[in-house]
Amino acid sequence: MTNTFEAIVTGATGINGAAIINRLLNEPKCSKIHCVSRSLKEEYPSKVKHYSIDLITSNPEQIAATFQKEGVTNITYAFHTAYKEESEEGEACKTNGAMLRNFVIGLEKSNNKTLKRVVLTTGLKYYGPQFGEVRLPMEESDRRVPESFSGLPNFYYIQEDILKELSANKPWDYVIAMPSDICGVSQGGYMNQAFTIALYAVICKELDEPFYFPGNEKIYKGLNDISYSGLIADFEVWAAQKPETSNERFNIVNGDSHSWSRTWPKIADYFGLKVPKNQFDNWSSLSNKITLPTPPPIRLYQEEMGIKDIPNTEFINHVSFPKWIQQDKVKKAWNQIAEREHLDPNLLDTGTWAFCDFTVGRTYYVAASMIKARQFGYHGYYDTFQGFQKTFDTLKRGKVIPS
Repeated sequence: MTNTFEAIVTGATGINGAAIINRLLNEPKCSKIHCVSRSLKEEYPSKVKHYSIDLITSNPEQIAATFQKEGVTNITYAFHTAYKEESEEGEACKTNGAMLRNFVIGLEKSNNKTLKRVVLTTGLKYYGPQFGEVRLPMEESDRRVPESFSGLPNFYYIQEDILKELSANKPWDYVIAMPSDICGVSQGGYMNQAFTIALYAVICKELDEPFYFPGNEKIYKGLNDISYSGLIADFEVWAAQKPETSNERFNIVNGDSHSWSRTWPKIADYFGLKVPKNQFDNWSSLSNKITLPTPPPIRLYQEEMGIKDIPNTEFINHVSFPKWIQQDKVKKAWNQIAEREHLDPNLLDTGTWAFCDFTVGRTYYVAASMIKARQFGYHGYYDTFQGFQKTFDTLKRGKVIPS
């Protein structure tokens, strides 16, 4: 086939990396897929070649030497999804910036003269919703949250600046994809809402308890974006091959006006559970409310965006997950499930309980515009519940949760 290309994917064992590999496997023009992660967690088809490389500890020369030795010298599109969580944002900037820099320079040094584009996955944290309410819908033209306002660096900005620096006067360019909270799964990659909700659901089923929404009524009834990993991958493969997307940033969300008030009852039906009536009347010892004063610099930034009179940011969880999993009955229920179904008894500890608490406990909405992607010619979308359903089905087939 003429006009074929080879691609390389970092963070291959993560949710986004795995989704991109699966999408490339079905891309007729892609003749070979190279992928990088610290370890190999699953067997790949013959079209895929895996390399065990630590992008943090390996310098560009070492990476280049491995690529040259393995014949990774004809890459057209590079997809960088590698990510390492750090407790401090400054460390996250240092670590994730170094991984991107090491990878790209290593790719250049390995004589990849065919390289056309690097596609980077970041996220909507670019707009600052981790600090509180932002102007909606979030649009790519919105300016960065100044570090002087937030008091914290943002590694998404660091990564974007690295790509601008490294691609200057080079024959390759870049595209940045910014998803919202991600729904998806990979072998051993469970850092997302869907896996945590699945654990909550199967334990509620085991205990014969109602399926309370863990957040609050405002977030339940409002509109909040989610990004399905398969859609993100489809967009990135499209954007990699589209000349017009050169050096652009794009939001990528499901685009279905998602509301938990629609999705949560469907998830309940999937697991054979019931959502109780008047569920938000039930304030208990498992509930949690946090009120954080909005720092004056952030308030200035919010006012700049037209958001005024927000002295505090509230997080309200009618069932706080970090409290819920500490209950003896919950731990006992999971141990019973794991023993009966031959599942991993330690999986309860891998749920992203605190993160999920944050996403459903915030009292402000997160919604991003997809207009820019549409204007550039991408018209993909995904039904959010179907994304959860596909993820739950995959967890069942992988014997992560009961089938």
